[in-house]
Amino acid sequence: MSQPATRLQDPGDLGRRIVERRHELHLSVAEVAERAGMAADYIEYVEHTPTDLSSAALMRLARSLEMSSAELLGGDQGRPPGGEDAGRRPLLSDLEASECAAHLSPGGLGRLVFRAAGQPVAHPVNFRMLDGDVVFRSTEGGSISEIAPDEPVSFEVDRLDAAMSEGWSVLAYGTIQRVDEPAELKKIEALGIRPWAGGTRHAYFRLGVTSLTGRRIDAFR
Repeated sequence: MSQPATRLQDPGDLGRRIVERRHELHLSVAEVAERAGMAADYIEYVEHTPTDLSSAALMRLARSLEMSSAELLGGDQGRPPGGEDAGRRPLLSDLEASECAAHLSPGGLGRLVFRAAGQPVAHPVNFRMLDGDVVFRSTEGGSISEIAPDEPVSFEVDRLDAAMSEGWSVLAYGTIQRVDEPAELKKIEALGIRPWAGGTRHAYFRLGVTSLTGRRIDAFR
């Protein structure tokens, strides 16, 4: 039996989200097609032509882009994550350090957790990975600039697929340093980090990762 098509309020937005996420992950059309088990021509068609996808195709495409079906559809906009019911028999497991690193490798959006003015702060930043370390941009003279080089910080990244009642969370621990050395700056600038908040953010920082921990929740089927 064929899967029912997923109706979109604005099908053109689907193609835009695919392109934006593909660029964010630095993936080509061919690479997304290989991940999803689809033809590259079909991926290009979906990116540029408003269309309806079957539920199965939507799920495969979303997973190839390392996001949930709801995120790809934009149906979770304006809603806090985790509002749906948990799976009937959730399975919680610890992630190996190698699995944590694999989840961080594409980069994306994470939260730097540190202390500022004596209070804990969680600061969202767009990031990339460089030789096992987290790198990101921020403003000159901001609160991140005031973090001492030996001050322990953590960095949290998570993904949730509410439709599948699955998800994962990774915590990286280490210390922060401002990047000023020209050769290192050149490497980081080549990663193309684009701050989510926009604006002038010329300061680059590197979180030297000393340990990784993570957990995954799966729905029993």
